[in-house]
Amino acid sequence: MAFCWRIDSMKTLKPLVLLLLVFIAGIVVGVIGTRVVVQQVIRSVVANPDLIWRRIERVLAADLKLNSEQRATVHHILSETHDQVRSLRTEYQPRVLSMIEKARADIAAELTPGQRAKFDKMLKEKERLWKR
Repeated sequence: MAFCWRIDSMKTLKPLVLLLLVFIAGIVVGVIGTRVVVQQVIRSVVANPDLIWRRIERVLAADLKLNSEQRATVHHILSETHDQVRSLRTEYQPRVLSMIEKARADIAAELTPGQRAKFDKMLKEKERLWKR
């Protein structure tokens, strides 16, 4: 009788293990897929900031059901704002980059030679990802 129960439990256990493995594989694929998509979106936005403004304009027009006059006005407002933001970015980006570079140098100064090598490698990898 105990042998029969063991066979039945094995028959039940195998599909459950398989289901669990499929579930875990789905989670892994979902996490990796989401990460890849988010990185791609960030890269495309960094490479072409106009995409954000176009998307905002599309969403506003669709969600608010703007008429053609409102669309033209919203387009004009967003275009002016985009130009102002671009000007501000151009003005402040060098300062921001120098602050980031100083922070990197300050961090590197606190690290051991082995940690510094790893830190440099990490930074190069991040830069490579952003420049793709």
